[in-house]
Formats: sequence, C-alpha cells, structure tokens
Amino acid sequence: MRTAAGADNTAGQELLLVGGEDHPTGQADDFEARYVRLKMWMRSRYPEAGVLHSRWSGQIIETLDGMAYIGRNPGDHANVYIATGDSGNGLTHGTIAGLLIPDLIEGKANPWEATYSPARVTLKAAGGFARSNLKAAAHLADWVKGHETGDERDLPLCSGAVVRHGLKHIAAYRDENGTLHRMSAVCPHMKAIVTWNASERTWDCPFHGSRFDCRGHVINGPANTDLAHLHPQAQPADAARDV
Repeated sequence: MRTAAGADNTAGQELLLVGGEDHPTGQADDFEARYVRLKMWMRSRYPEAGVLHSRWSGQIIETLDGMAYIGRNPGDHANVYIATGDSGNGLTHGTIAGLLIPDLIEGKANPWEATYSPARVTLKAAGGFARSNLKAAAHLADWVKGHETGDERDLPLCSGAVVRHGLKHIAAYRDENGTLHRMSAVCPHMKAIVTWNASERTWDCPFHGSRFDCRGHVINGPANTDLAHLHPQAQPADAARDV
C-alpha cells in the first residue's frame, strides 16, 4: 500500500494504491470477490478514502525462495546474464543487479554472487517446489473434463470460454462487434489448457503463468508464441444456431 500523485483527470489529488488478494496465474475464477475483499480491507483502515478510481491485476514473478535470480543464465553462453524473479522488489533488485552483474563480467569476486545465483538450489525451497508442481499437475485433468459452455455460439459479447469439441479444446472469444475468434486452448509452452480471465479478458495458463490477450496474442511468458488460431468465424451474437 502506498500513495501516488494523481494525473490527468485526478490531477491535484492523492491516490491510495492498495494491492493484495494474490493467487497463482490461471488458478482462480473469483475475481470480483477478490476485488470486493480488497476494497473492504482498505475501507476498514481508511474510511475517509474517496470513490474507487481504477482497478487492475498484474503478475509478479515469484521465485521459490523469495530471492531474485541475478547472474549468469544457467545452461546458456558464458556472457549471458539475467535479472528476474523480483517478487515485487524490482527497485531493490535492480540496484543489486547493477552492482553484481558488472563484477561478474569483469571477473571480480562479489559476496552476493551465491545468494542470487540463478543456478542455486536450496532445501528451503524444496517444499514450495513440490507443492507448486502438484498444483500445476492437477490441471492435467483439464484435458478430459468439461468446460464452461458447450457451444461457442452461446457466448455473449466481450466474453470468452474454453469449449471442448471431442478431444479438441478451443479458446473462444466473441468481441464487441459479435465476431467470434477461435484459438487452440493449448498453451504453446508446456501444452496445458488455458483458462479465461473475465476480469482482464485474458487467457491465463495455470502451469507457469503465461498470459495471452483475448485474441490469443502472447503478453507474458514463458510462452513466446501466440495461441494457435483456428478458422475464423464471423457470426453475430444472435446468429441462428443452424448456420
């Protein structure tokens, strides 16, 4: 929680920024309830706050032990370095990366090298690693279970759902003009089935957090390609069911 100066239509006002209600990407479907809980939590502490201005969600890259990965990229060329896994502490980790990586490049000893090494393995993180993978593995059942709707032609405007045609899983989205966009619901990274995020109008992968916009374009990795597009359909929302 912190404050920020207003801009544009809030110029001259002080905004209160409140965050919380975290969940693993692609593993929640109660977004409205989470916004309500966060708002109630804020009101209980700041009853004098004005009307809600904006709300949004985003991803924070978390490591298993809460420490960033800063240093040589494991399994890559010796001159490739990374700084990631900030866990919401990008300002601090950015400063550390600015001190640590130049030392590594110049071959100088740095006392933080082992602490932030991207290749580190810690016993403390082993339990979290196992739990995380068990949760991800549970979503393998998405390959055989049913989904939110049986026919993409039932979709209202500006909404999406994963529908199943036999063994084929389709991520269907109907835009504001009534055009139906059909994509494979299989994440190109590790072949998990994506889920529809109605709050952000994105397709989210429950395995490793990849996200795609409503039309299947990748917006967050580790996936680096879009959802595969299927044959387009341009039916209006009230199209006859026999077309």
